[in-house]
Amino acid sequence: MIAVVTLGLTLGSAGYAEGEKRALATPALTADTEPMNPAFEFAAAIVLPIAAIYSLIGGARLVKWLSEQQSRAQAPEPIERLRADLVRLRAQLEDMETRSDQPAKNLRIRALRAAYVDKLLEACDRLDVTPPAGAPARLENVGQTDIYRMEAALRERGLDVRETAAH
Repeated sequence: MIAVVTLGLTLGSAGYAEGEKRALATPALTADTEPMNPAFEFAAAIVLPIAAIYSLIGGARLVKWLSEQQSRAQAPEPIERLRADLVRLRAQLEDMETRSDQPAKNLRIRALRAAYVDKLLEACDRLDVTPPAGAPARLENVGQTDIYRMEAALRERGLDVRETAAH
């Protein structure tokens, strides 16, 4: 009989204190698994660490790129270019409204008007002009009167968009 002494107890060959009897513990539920294919184990042992390292490197690069994008402030568009875009869009819008030979004319007019209103709102923001209420919500639903109001307010600030554009 092998005896082990720990903490002052003498244990018998079964690991119990002498004279003490214990009930057997119920075995835990075990999964019935089959052995893995050695080739698959080898491939997983090679691929998983490489994939983990590449994902760490890629994650670090992504974090660096995102921090650069947030810290780099975009330069505002020059007011001359903004004015040129407004004049061009206004001329295209007027031209499209008077033409009758265009397929999907209504869709094109709505798209041009939305682009024009977007540029008008940008100009209003740059020149501290308060746009009409509801204009930023739905660009394609801004009424003609609101467009005229924005143009007049911008004209008062020195930005005239009603001049003809050179084609």
